[in-house]
Amino acid sequence: MDYSRNPKIIGAFLVGSALVFGAYVVGNFGEPRVQVSNSLMAVNAAPSRVFIPITDENTDGLEDWRDQFIQGPAIALADTTGAKYVPPTTMTGQFGVSLMEGLIMAKGGGPVVRSEAEVVADLANQLGKVATSDKIYVVGDIIISSDASDQAIRTYGNELASVLISESDSTLDNELLMLQAYLEAGEAGDPTKLQALAEVYKNYRDKTLLTPAPRRFVKEHLDLINVYHAMHKDIEAMALFKKDPLLPFVRIKRYEEDVAGLSLALANIYNAIVPYAKLFEINDPALLFANFNNPNQ
Repeated sequence: MDYSRNPKIIGAFLVGSALVFGAYVVGNFGEPRVQVSNSLMAVNAAPSRVFIPITDENTDGLEDWRDQFIQGPAIALADTTGAKYVPPTTMTGQFGVSLMEGLIMAKGGGPVVRSEAEVVADLANQLGKVATSDKIYVVGDIIISSDASDQAIRTYGNELASVLISESDSTLDNELLMLQAYLEAGEAGDPTKLQALAEVYKNYRDKTLLTPAPRRFVKEHLDLINVYHAMHKDIEAMALFKKDPLLPFVRIKRYEEDVAGLSLALANIYNAIVPYAKLFEINDPALLFANFNNPNQ
């Protein structure tokens, strides 16, 4: 058979060639053209790259090209002013920081650390102790007189009473009533009167410290100074309610004890002086202590 002239074979050959050529074209579509020169193959050079300059015209910490993709509110950036963290000085602020640290540790530490309830209880206990751990005045802080004469005892009694008379302020109300008025006034509340009363007790303390005490009165003398100091700190805390609200709350139990202690301290001064009553005259300031002969008054 003459295959070269058979129409079917020629048709099949042409169809197959067309399919192969079409597959080649499709497979190489978009590929760089290849030119052959002097038997060497060369590829057209890629276009040169153009780099975007790095600029930040609005100085927000992001390159300008990134700003184009940012939508919505401004992004919070790190403080670059160099300002340092300042730990809080108030009891309320210190408690807040310690509480957050403790709760974070309780959350991340699992069962091997304290529970959240234990963290809160421990912090409240610790801060309460700090707030009420006032200075205790001791023998080394006072002036002790070696003069045990009748005149020295009379002078001592009169000087103690004179401190109370000269430093008191009749225009000031009871501290709890002033605290109530201060809180009820809200934003308009003025702590000035509480501050003034705290200053009164401070003056009681300081002037009594400067009063020489005969040796036989040292204990009563120190008790009176320490209770003056405690009352000063209690009322000072009340005046700081709006700046440091936790402080007066942790001192309130101490305040109740200090009020009772003040009554007892004044009664003890009276009892210490009574045996020397014949030394005093009717106009002596020391007769003031007769008002405190009953500690329940």
